[in-house]
Formats: sequence, structure tokens, C-alpha cells
Amino acid sequence: MTKLLINKNAAAAVVMSGALVMSALAGCGQTGTAGSSSDVSSNGAYITTAVSENQKNIELTDSNVDINFTDRDKSSEYDESSAVKITLNGSSAVVSGSGVNISGSTVTITSAGTYIISGSLSDGQIVIAASDSDKVQLVLNNAEINCNTSAAVYVKSADKVFVTLPAGTTNSLGGGTEYVQTDDNTVDGVIFSKSDLTLNGAGTLKIDTDYRHGIVTKDTLCITGGTYVIDAVKTCLAGKDGIKILDGSFTLTAGSKGLNSGNDDDAKEGSIYIAGGTFTIKSEDDSIHADGSCIIAGGTYTIAAGDDGIHASYDTIITDGSITITDSYEGIEGRRITVSGGTINLTAGDDGINSATGGSSDEQRMPGEQKGEFGGFGRQKGADVQSQEMQMPQDGQQPQEMQAPASRSASDDDVYIKITGGTITVNAGGDGIDSNGNLYITGGTVYVAGPTSNGNGALDYEGEASITGGTLIAAGSSGMAQGMGSNSTQCSMLVNLSETIAAGSVISLKDSSGNVLISWTSPKQFSSVVISTAELAQGSTYTLVTGDTQTEVTLSSVATTSGNAGFGGGFGGGFGGAGGRGSNGGGRR
Repeated sequence: MTKLLINKNAAAAVVMSGALVMSALAGCGQTGTAGSSSDVSSNGAYITTAVSENQKNIELTDSNVDINFTDRDKSSEYDESSAVKITLNGSSAVVSGSGVNISGSTVTITSAGTYIISGSLSDGQIVIAASDSDKVQLVLNNAEINCNTSAAVYVKSADKVFVTLPAGTTNSLGGGTEYVQTDDNTVDGVIFSKSDLTLNGAGTLKIDTDYRHGIVTKDTLCITGGTYVIDAVKTCLAGKDGIKILDGSFTLTAGSKGLNSGNDDDAKEGSIYIAGGTFTIKSEDDSIHADGSCIIAGGTYTIAAGDDGIHASYDTIITDGSITITDSYEGIEGRRITVSGGTINLTAGDDGINSATGGSSDEQRMPGEQKGEFGGFGRQKGADVQSQEMQMPQDGQQPQEMQAPASRSASDDDVYIKITGGTITVNAGGDGIDSNGNLYITGGTVYVAGPTSNGNGALDYEGEASITGGTLIAAGSSGMAQGMGSNSTQCSMLVNLSETIAAGSVISLKDSSGNVLISWTSPKQFSSVVISTAELAQGSTYTLVTGDTQTEVTLSSVATTSGNAGFGGGFGGGFGGAGGRGSNGGGRR
């Protein structure tokens, strides 16, 4: 078994420098599985021993993430000969074995063991009321349970409960439109558990709820296999202390969130870890939401979100996987965002990738925000400036009657976006990549189709921005355009064009010999381009081809700006720092 070697008391001893972390995060490998139940600690600690290369040196601050799966979590085996059999007959049940009480259509399990459940209940309930040291395994063998007034499966007490779905079985759970509370617990899920809950196996579980949530645990929710089709009025999968998923197939339709983890009693908990699986999520709110941190280390995702596609209040970390976000308000959000691997394609009505302090609940949104063109709570853009109707430059002319940008908060070094690997494609109505702190690119391939309005930029950051490796093309409007900062070690150029280039145009960069160094087709119109690739050299001249337009650019510095910009000179960097927006990509002034 692989164990995490971090604990809360030792956290300070293993903190690494930011440069080392970015370097270590650059590689990624196959996702594996672990076997202990230790947590990743907070206070700047890192995972130093993990289940695969792509999980090493994951930086975590202010939160705990459990990335481990026990052997029993992963195993769906059971001894049928020694198991207790419970046969459901519509309005009652018959039991063969001990540890079960039956009262009408309520089946209560009172002790540890394995219980095989088959048949159907039209309006009944499975209750687990075992001791706090008991482990209980429920094997759903083509079971169909509906409870009109409470959870179909209600775990009142146990050490841990395993729900096993044998291969070839299809199981269905449902409930009514309002629950009647019978004790001190507020039961609000078709499966509701006060204890740790694991679901495993290769069978199918269908949940349709007209009341609130699909599966809820007030502890940790663990899923290691199975096929899940859940349609919930509110949240499909909820774990108070955390959610961890090793594998499985998930089709989730949520009136609120697809996956949600949050613990009001302990801010360090409430995190999500996903090592693999296939996810199709359609949600009216965030599709994947963690009040703590969110680590995605594998899996395939198709997400349509009314709010954020993936959101964490602390760290959002993506080391592997294939993520497609077709609709969202903001695609990926967190206080600190690190992408070291995988393939990401996202569409956002507002910012594509956004790092910021605080959450993004409806109550915290800016005044005037409302449903946007992508179905999210789209902001009426132009919030970064004092006037939304700005007279932007036309045909190379300078702006007329321009109002100055509204005051912006100072940058926060604890807020950042780090891209060290992977392939990222962003289509954003607001800022393409937006850091309310710093932006670091050390590897990977990044394509950004940014805004067409001049109140946003393909890149936006408050502090410094550096690129030391990788490939970048970011195209958008020129009004708030930013390039990379002068503290970069890899050359970049910000080119503000004298005309708007049509959607579907190819952006390519040629060296002096006519060799194409990089090429990408923008799905949207643009008037500004940021390009960086390892082949660029300071002092050399290149030709930027944008549709039918060719622009020669000589790299006079490591971060060169060419052409007019909406607010004068190309807002290229931070507030006067090393990456400040000046003539060579310096800072917003």
C-alpha cells in the first residue's frame, strides 16, 4: 500500500520553493490507486509520496484532501453463502438470517455484515442502525426501492457502509416530493448517510429524486466503480468531509450542483479528488464544487454548467484527464489553479480560467450580473472600467474621450494560475485567463479565444506574469490587452492590430526564413494577439500572419509589444512589478 507521508505537525518541514513545485508538476503519468486513508495536510504542504508520478508535489494550502482508497473500497467481492438475504415484496420484506428487523415496509439492519437486497418496495426504506464500530455491506441485486417521505437508504449509524452493485444488475432508488423528518437528522437525499459511505462494483444504480439530493453523506463519499444515472432537484453527489472517486460512469443532471463537498464546521475539509471515471454533468449551478480543494488526476468529463464548470475555494489542481466544458459562467475557478497535464477545452460566458479569493456564489457576484449567453450567471461586462461604452481605437487611431480604468485591487501572491503542462483551449466571453494575483506558464500548450468586447482581455492579471516554457497563443480584443511580463525567460510578443480579424482566421508566426513556428485558427474575431514559443529569440524579426494581414515584429525585449492598444501601449503586466504593463508588456497604469 502507498501512504501519504504528510501529517499536520510535519507540514512545515516539507514545503518546497515555488520554482521547484512548478518544475515537478510539469510531468504527468498514468493515474494509479493507493491503499491507505491518510489525508493530505494543509499549511503549504505537498504530497511527497503519491500513487503515481502525476500526483507528486501537488501543492495544497488551507485544506485536506484524501486521495486514498482502501482495498475494501475497491473490492466488490462478497460471500453469498454467508450473507443475509433480504427479499422485498412491494409493501413488505422477508429476511433469511439475523441482524435485521422488519416493521411493515421498513427494513432495519442492526449489526455488521453483508446483506443482499433484491426485489422492490413501492413505499419503503432500508435503515442501517448499527454500532459505531460496525462495517455494513449492502449488495443491491436488481433492487428497486421507493420511499415517498424519506431516504430510500438511510444510514443512521455505522462505522462505514459499502453499497455494492454486482455486475449485470440494474438498481433503482427514488423518493417523493417532500421528506418527513423523524429524528434529529435532516434527511435530504435518496441515499442519506451519517457515516463514511463507499459505492463500488460494476452494476448500475439509477436515482431519481423530486425532493432534494441524490446521494448525501455527512462524512466522506467514496466511489470506486459502477454506473450511476442520477437526476436530482438539487445536488447529485454530496459529501460533507469530501468526495473521492476512483472510477465509474456518471450521468448527472442537477437542479443545483453535480458534485458538491463542503463542511461548515471545518473549513479545511470539503474537498474533491477524482482519479478516473467518465462524467457527463448538466447542472444549473456549479458542476463540480468544493468548498475546500479539488484535484482532478484523470477521467473524461463533459460538463454543461449554469455557473462554474469546476470550482474550488482553495486549490484547483488538474494533473491529467480529458475535460470538455461546453457551457459555463466561468470554466475553472479557484484561489490557486495549477494545470500540469491533461486536455482541457472550455467555453465560458465570463472568464475561462479564473483565480480569485472568496467563492462565487450568487450572493457574491457583482451587481448587475445575470444569466449570460452560455446559460451561466453572465456579468454585464465592463466591470473593470468606469464606462461600458468606450470609444476604442479604429484603424490605428488613438482612443477618443476615454475614461480611465477603474481602480483595481493590489495583487495577492497567494492567488495564482500555474500552467506547467497539458493542452488548454479556452473560448471565453470575458477574460480568457484571469488571475487576480500572478500568472505563471512553464510548459504545456495554451490557446485562448478571448473576448470580442474591449472591457476584457484574452489574458488578465493583477500581479506579475511570466512564461519560461510552453506554447501560448491568446487572441482577443485590444482594449484591455495584456502580454507576458518582462521577468519571463521565454520571449513573447503582444501585437495589437490596426483592424479586427474575422472569426475562423488562421493565426501563424513565421521566422525570417518563412518557417511556420506556430499556427492556430481562432473561432472568434480578434484585434490583439499574444504569442510565445520556445523558438523565439530576442533581436530576431518574425512575421505574424492573421488572416490576410501580415505584421512584422522585431523582438526588442523578452516581452515585446507592437501596435496600438486600447488603453495606451498594451497593458502587459502587473502593477509596476517585473511583469508590469508597459511598452514591453508591463502593467496596467
